[in-house]
Amino acid sequence: MADKKIAEQYYSPPPKMGKWEGFKKFIWNSETSQCLGRTGGSWAKILFFYIIFYAALTGFFAAMLAVFYQTLQVDKPKWTLGDGMIGSNPGLGFRPMPPEANVESTLIWYEKSRPENYKYWVDETATFLQSVPKTYENLPKQNQVNCSFENPPPEGKVCAFDANSFAPCTKENNFGYHQARPSIFLKLNNIYNWEPSTTR
Repeated sequence: MADKKIAEQYYSPPPKMGKWEGFKKFIWNSETSQCLGRTGGSWAKILFFYIIFYAALTGFFAAMLAVFYQTLQVDKPKWTLGDGMIGSNPGLGFRPMPPEANVESTLIWYEKSRPENYKYWVDETATFLQSVPKTYENLPKQNQVNCSFENPPPEGKVCAFDANSFAPCTKENNFGYHQARPSIFLKLNNIYNWEPSTTR
């Protein structure tokens, strides 16, 4: 008995064993009743801790998400125009775009006397217009009204649009490139609740 107490006061290195034997002992140590280096009680404590921890974390996240959703409106964004990051000035783009090899340039340049020189611009313009229907037949008829600069559409309505009104800006007319009068289309980004002011 005294020898055992004396032995416990000093460190004794673990017995040498092979890799497979060491692995098996790590999985289950019959001497200490440990599985993967922990006893059953230790595993129960750590499992209980993580269940409580993740339950509290999930509850906190759900509560914060519920509070956040209470500040939102279903039918419109919370921040609009000058109050939001987008601002009240829509981005302006144009078509046709320059080729990818010259994407950093915004210049439209060509020689009107060489059809092969302006063919790219004609094709790009035609491709862009393919995404625009000849008339807005896909829109609900009750939303379309005839508009003009003097007669803007009422709220909730859109102007009836006819791409045939672009003449002479047509592919058959090379969109005016052969006459050094190219057709350029300007496009604005959508901004919720933004109303343009028409000027001449």
